[in-house]
Amino acid sequence: MRPAALLALSVVAVGFGCRGEQDRPAGSARPVENIDGPLSIEEAKGAPDLPPVVPEFRLRLDPVAHAVETTIELDVPQAVSLHLLFRTEWEGYPGLEDRIKQVEVFGPNGTLEVANAPDALGPGHLAIEVQQPGRIIVTYISVLAPLGGSLFYHRVSQLAEDGGHLIGNDFLPRVWLGVPRAGPQPAKLWFTGMPPDWRIATVESRSGTGFDIDEILEAVFVVGPLRTHRLNIGPRSLSSAIYGSWPVRDDRVVDAVNEIAGSLHRIAGEGWAAGEYLLGAGRVPASVPGSSTGGQVIGRSSIVYVGGSGPADLEFKHWMHTTSHELMHWYIPTAFAFDSESPPAWFSEGFTDYMALKILLVGDLIEPAEFLAAIGQRLARYRENPLYGSTSILEAQDDFWTEEAYRFIYDGGAAAAFLLDLGFQDRGGSLERALRGLQKQNPVTVGKVTTALAGVRENRWINDWLQAGANPDWEARFSQYGLAIKDGRLISLNDWTTDALSSIRP
Repeated sequence: MRPAALLALSVVAVGFGCRGEQDRPAGSARPVENIDGPLSIEEAKGAPDLPPVVPEFRLRLDPVAHAVETTIELDVPQAVSLHLLFRTEWEGYPGLEDRIKQVEVFGPNGTLEVANAPDALGPGHLAIEVQQPGRIIVTYISVLAPLGGSLFYHRVSQLAEDGGHLIGNDFLPRVWLGVPRAGPQPAKLWFTGMPPDWRIATVESRSGTGFDIDEILEAVFVVGPLRTHRLNIGPRSLSSAIYGSWPVRDDRVVDAVNEIAGSLHRIAGEGWAAGEYLLGAGRVPASVPGSSTGGQVIGRSSIVYVGGSGPADLEFKHWMHTTSHELMHWYIPTAFAFDSESPPAWFSEGFTDYMALKILLVGDLIEPAEFLAAIGQRLARYRENPLYGSTSILEAQDDFWTEEAYRFIYDGGAAAAFLLDLGFQDRGGSLERALRGLQKQNPVTVGKVTTALAGVRENRWINDWLQAGANPDWEARFSQYGLAIKDGRLISLNDWTTDALSSIRP
């Protein structure tokens, strides 16, 4: 990075991820993003006053070779430098620039030289000096096969003979004239060369035979011999696009999505914004070892993959939880108008995970004993974490991208959300009602979040827990609700007399 006299381009957060127990490399560092980078004040002042570029992308898919042949066309109004910026890092996938092959650029008078720009934007930054105005054509090939046996199959664009998903900013570059600058990257996009039985699912706007994209950072396309289903819920629609060889019948997938989305609607209300949404449901190849179910949300699109070598029903339950978690991210923390503070991770991930389990429970997708077992598992991992008893949740957030801190915050947040929910229900309320009240505040701060959560006497422990790491007496508090911790499990002492569902029944 260059020193202090820098004008930083804005960074846009696009994704929330759900990771299973095997889905995170130990000791992994926070990924370095090169989507927006620094630009010196002198360069910014001297940059030519040029309009934003709207590149035209034409994608020819070759699923047998896991490849996309891409052509970019744009009109350059004067002699100027043309900049392309490819993503090089996506969590779990470093070195993405190596997936881009055979970059060539052609101008009015022939081939133009492509140079790697040696600056803070990283190895994905390419620069081309255009000497004459006119039509510029860029061609390259993206190889979209998984990197080895990676568990992060869902995190980047993939293409295979049975389908795949394409994330705009993952293999389409941002394009600028003059110097790299901030702001959304609009584009036009067409697909060619697809097998005759393939279809495209996306929330992007149709334009003739192609698509108009407002921001490639949020553009997602699911392609393949898709089995699709559309669900309308009030002012929202959710399209599910299933592809690949699944361990269960498609109707079970569709029924689960319907139940999850319906429960999300009841929980979030207007906090789940109106509009079109997309869920891409894919199958991890058999060559990827272990249980690798995972998902992410990018704008109003979600990609969730199922995979592994376990029994079909076990894989499907993993997928249901991941899907519930990812769809919940369309509410938590998205619907809360945080000011300059970022949503705390214990809220954005821990509370999301708890509410995801609650959605599965109220939708009869898991049994009460499974729900309790899942909460107990998270509480056990939290209490066995080396940070337990010595580090507060807020302190741990400074090291969120380490394995210990990540699991500590994630599991602790989920266990705390359950206990807070029980506390609210003692007073005839619920966690989701408290969240709906918080959602109406603008701006939302971390302080307002904790004040809302400590809104009843039973929940005032939340302040000391966050600030000082003082854990509540879990056993004593659970016993108030007919629950007990036994051998690392959470069990009901009186046949689940606690009604954890009352607040989200229609």
